[in-house]
Parts: sequence; C-alpha cells; structure tokens
Amino acid sequence: MRRTILGAAVIALALAGCGREHHNLTPVAKQMDAYGNAHDLNGFASLLTDDVVLKGPDGSMHNGKESARAWMAPYMPGFHVESYGWEHAGDTLKWMSTVHSDAFARMGINPMKLNTMAVFSGDKVRYFTTAPSPETANKMRFLQFYAVVINGKQIDSIDSFLTDDFVDHGVAPPNFPKGKAGVKVFFKMMLEAYPDMHVTPNLTLDDGEYAFIAATWEGTNKGKFMGMPATNKAMTWTGGDVIRIVDGKATEHWGWDDMAVRMAMARGK
Repeated sequence: MRRTILGAAVIALALAGCGREHHNLTPVAKQMDAYGNAHDLNGFASLLTDDVVLKGPDGSMHNGKESARAWMAPYMPGFHVESYGWEHAGDTLKWMSTVHSDAFARMGINPMKLNTMAVFSGDKVRYFTTAPSPETANKMRFLQFYAVVINGKQIDSIDSFLTDDFVDHGVAPPNFPKGKAGVKVFFKMMLEAYPDMHVTPNLTLDDGEYAFIAATWEGTNKGKFMGMPATNKAMTWTGGDVIRIVDGKATEHWGWDDMAVRMAMARGK
C-alpha cells in the first residue's frame, strides 16, 4: 500500500511539473503586443502583476503596474510592434521585436529592434525587461553623444564615448591634436563660435559595428571660427557621420558636411 501511495504521489508530481513546463506563455506576450498595437494602455496593464518590475531599453527601472503603465504611455502615438523568435523555459519567455513609435522617430531610431524577456506569475508578467539589439544599441550610443556632448554642451563627457586609440579619418588643420584630444578641441571651438549649437538627427542606419547618422545642425555664429570673425547670423547646415563602435565606444569616425558652403553664403560670398 505504501509503495502504491508513494508511486501515485511521484506520478502526480511529475504530471504537475509537465503541466507547468508545457504551459504556453506565448499567447500572453502576443496579447500584450495586440494591446500595444491597439494603443490600449489599460489592456497592456491588465497583463502585469500589481508589483511588476519593468526595465526599459534605456535602462530605467519602473516598479509597480501604474509606473509601468506611465512608462508605456509616451510611446503609444505611432506605436506598432512585430514580435518573433519566442523561446519558452519554465516561467520565463524571451523574444525579439521590431517596434515603431513616434517617440523613437524623434530620437532618430525608427524602428527600434529590441530583445525582450518576461518572467510570469501565472498568466501575468511580474518582471519585464527589454534591451536594444547590438545594432540599435550602437545607434542609441551615437545619439547619446549628440545629446550629451553637443546639445548638452558637456565637452568633458567625450572621454566616456571614445576609445583611447580613437581615429578620426577627416581632414584636420595643421598641428591639430589627434584622437580624443582633437575631438575635444574641435567641439570646444565649435561651441565658442556657436554657443547655441544644436543637432537634430534625421536618419540613423546600422551595419554591424558601424552606425551612420544624417543630421541637421543649427547655431548662431557669435564667436570666431577657423580664424574668421563672427557674423552674428543664424546658420543651418547638414552633415553625415559614420562611427565604428566597439564595446559601446567609438573607435573610428568618418564625417562630412556642407558647413563651409553655408558659412560662405552667410558672408555673402
């Protein structure tokens, strides 16, 4: 009798384990996508536990359902997601997504490719983390350089974006410093000449460890630049940059712009 009861218990546990192992969580993730594509924030939140922890692609942390809902809200305009590659293991589901959003477009990355992992409690998500693909991460790093160093005027932050052996393949004036030192001197000179300088990314592309950005630059020429006196005129010019990024830092740069032509036009030449 003891053996019969023990055997029955073992079988019951095994069957229970199999049931959990084969519980398909993918439909919940697909429903989450469906709510997102329908711009239904309440539906999205209904699939989260009250104490959910969510980590966004920018590394920000959000604790609780309402915080996660508030995080999702700004991405709703223009939001559309297509997911694929679901991998299920126990209460954890991993998948990849291509996501469009007006917010991403303003960043210069649209669509954004993301790798997502969700840990479930029953049929609700209790932990959700989404991170950019390596290519998208490179583009985001490049855009962060624009936002921090140029628009944020934080020249000293350049060290965190460039490798020690950074090489700029552009043509530099005679006796101009090489590597990171040259980049610092250049942008210091630019910001002295155009103290309100601002850059707006228009197009961002990636190819493995290479990222390309086409951007519009604006500023008012309030100081000397390359030996020429200030015009006190507002200028707009366009440019393109190709950056080779290794382990989150730029190691090579190629760039071009039409700034010289615009400067000549500003001086009436």
